Amino acid sequence: MRPRTKALVAAGSGIAVGLAGLALTTLPAGADDDPVLPAIEPEALVASALAAEPQAFSGEAEVRNELGLPALPGVEGLDFESARVFHDGQESARVQLEKPTSEVTFVKNPDEAWAYDSQERAARHLTWDDADAAAAREHAEAQLADPAQAAAELIEQLRPTSEIFVDGTATVAGRAAYELVLTPKPSEKTLLREVTVAIDEQTRMPLAFDVYANGRTEPVLSLGFVELDLGAQDPALFDFTPPQGTKVETTDASDAAGHGAGTDKAGSPAERMAEHGTTTVGDGWDTVVVAELPTDLPAGMPDDLPATMPEGAFGGGQDLAGTLAQIGQPVSGEFGSGTHVQIAVGGAIVTDDGRVAAGAVPQQVLVDALDQQ
Repeated sequence: MRPRTKALVAAGSGIAVGLAGLALTTLPAGADDDPVLPAIEPEALVASALAAEPQAFSGEAEVRNELGLPALPGVEGLDFESARVFHDGQESARVQLEKPTSEVTFVKNPDEAWAYDSQERAARHLTWDDADAAAAREHAEAQLADPAQAAAELIEQLRPTSEIFVDGTATVAGRAAYELVLTPKPSEKTLLREVTVAIDEQTRMPLAFDVYANGRTEPVLSLGFVELDLGAQDPALFDFTPPQGTKVETTDASDAAGHGAGTDKAGSPAERMAEHGTTTVGDGWDTVVVAELPTDLPAGMPDDLPATMPEGAFGGGQDLAGTLAQIGQPVSGEFGSGTHVQIAVGGAIVTDDGRVAAGAVPQQVLVDALDQQ
């Protein structure tokens, strides 16, 4: 069976969690004509993608994030530029994230997992024993920015609330692929228009996807392979020794994976979020994330807030409520009162009692989500 898919690359808000790791792009086919492939029914393509056998491969993925959504506790951010991904087709994987000032490396094998930040010169080491091996491996797998895993989980989570069809073919990373399109059903209240996933014709491995918002012609979030080579990988890639001088924090899986070690839900996106006081309201396209507001926000607020926002507004002791009043609008409901901030896709409400609700949904959906808490 295909291992349960997990997505590292959730975008830091309700939309990211709702799409369960939306993170890929169908990259341009270049000058080549679109490949001619046998016709396939949408549900058959979805079923084959979700049942596809894991592949041994190496590849390079690139990301473009225009969501403008704040990072929230327990939800990982798309704050990298490119990633090298290696997989042995079984239980071992390696991901190297290229960031503007550092490289972050994740390594998982049957016995342990590592996360290393070159800038901080710090590493987290996850270990486990036979009793909690299943939960620990899922927890470790959740840290990997593997586009194929992210896309598979995206399809799985959006499928119940989507209209699905196949819209031609494309060439992605030199491979012939079907283009699967998911659009929200009329009952959904999302501000997103569609997600397009490229699925490899031969292996049924998801290669890439684009996320589109209403009123925009360019994708608001994209991540996908630009290079992909199938085949056996050097086993040495899946062993890791931290460089000399690295500060290492070792964690036992029974602590890292949370409650229910050994169950098939341990380490899921919702459970990882719950560890940080973060919950979701709704499902599919309409999902809203509600979280306790972090105490320090310099790296958590979107890059595209109005240019008039005071310098250092979310750090250096500046008053958060006063800053939000300048860039947002007051809002209230059964939850109390707060400020609604419009961002690139959707919005966020910061409540006066220290919570934040975010998602690619209209303001009223955010209010309703807070009222349910």
